[in-house]
Amino acid sequence: MRFTQVLGLLFALIAFLLGAWVLGGVDSETSYSAGAGAFFVLVISFIPCIVISAILLIPSSIELLSTKARSIHGFHTKMWQLLLSINIVISLAYVCIIIVLIILYIKVKLGAM
Repeated sequence: MRFTQVLGLLFALIAFLLGAWVLGGVDSETSYSAGAGAFFVLVISFIPCIVISAILLIPSSIELLSTKARSIHGFHTKMWQLLLSINIVISLAYVCIIIVLIILYIKVKLGAM
């Protein structure tokens, strides 16, 4: 479980840094081909990193909410509790994004009828 939490945080950090790096060079004067390249990099690398991080963090963070599970998996030191706290916040952000995307999908589908 510790490995899952560390790996989920690592994928989230990689996605954040990669997204900031790719989108940092895109502005209003960027050519269309450079913008398309940035979009391609985001689709190929950024989105899979976010999805993998969400798949790793959401179920493990929910499981580790119980004190019994935390003691079984060794989350009793301050460092592991800090890692778990950060990952719970990231997991809540992922859940909020998923809910917003579901609501947008439903509104688009109902609006198209």
